[in-house]
Amino acid sequence: MSILVTGGTGSLGYSILSNLSGTNHELYSFSDELPQPWQKVEGVQYLTGDLLDFRNVLEMIQKVSPTHIYHLASQSSVGLSYKKPYETLNINLLGTQTLLEAVRQVVPKAKVLLLSSSEIYGRTEQQLTYLHKETDPPNPLTPYATSKACMEILGNQFRNANGLHIVFARPFHFTGPHHSRRFVIPSIAYQLVKIKYYGAEPVIYSGSLDVSRDVVDVRDVARAAIQILNTAESGEAFNICCGKSYTFRELVEMLVDISGVSVDFRFDPGYDRCNDIPLLIGDPTKIMNLGWKPMICMEDCLSDLFNEMVVRRRVELKMGMGRDLRL
Repeated sequence: MSILVTGGTGSLGYSILSNLSGTNHELYSFSDELPQPWQKVEGVQYLTGDLLDFRNVLEMIQKVSPTHIYHLASQSSVGLSYKKPYETLNINLLGTQTLLEAVRQVVPKAKVLLLSSSEIYGRTEQQLTYLHKETDPPNPLTPYATSKACMEILGNQFRNANGLHIVFARPFHFTGPHHSRRFVIPSIAYQLVKIKYYGAEPVIYSGSLDVSRDVVDVRDVARAAIQILNTAESGEAFNICCGKSYTFRELVEMLVDISGVSVDFRFDPGYDRCNDIPLLIGDPTKIMNLGWKPMICMEDCLSDLFNEMVVRRRVELKMGMGRDLRL
């Protein structure tokens, strides 16, 4: 079995590859750059290239000849999608088009998982109580959400017209070890690391912390994605969630307790975004019927994130990466 993970250097890609490491499968990652030391998984062959370059992607698929594909590579920041809507649509939609066309030509029997997002659900009139189901129609509010909703339509086109085996995963918010500092919770964890170990000002800068999200550990999301690709029928979509929410403020307060430092909070409008959905919770019934459930509690998730961030920063400094990287 040959398994390809596009975007394999991200936190979810890392967790999927870690789950599959040590098996007899051939494991490949395809990203736009080589992994940093903390992004590497033993036994994985790391390939680089441009997802928008069809010849590049076609040659990669010919080389790997995958039987299973986790397509995670994307512009995954909602906030950045406002600043770069064309880039977001390019990568998330046309990049998927490039990959699926190469799959159609070279390995049409491969199983493909397309990583979508709960963001496609947008707002509802029942937003204070409603658990989104997979049958809910898309109602995107952001360029990122639109790109993912369109990606699902594109995936169904290839499935219907060409018979490809394609399934869709819609994770709600997730975090945990190896999560990029572009996102709220790891960004705050990194600020706490700098305060505790490197003498930074004891102030946390953030946008609004009063939005609520259904949150799952990234390693649980990885297990769900593997379960979906291995067992689901083509065309099926699955929420990956736990059915309950945390405010970002609650998560940050947990992180502060874990770090053991005292801090002040300051609002930074640079972190804020318009059209934010106040509350986004999913119905996990369908994915749980596959035999999955979240196993890692939020306290352990955030503790592991903080501790991994400490190690990551030490490695950066050892490599001479003194500036604040966004990884």
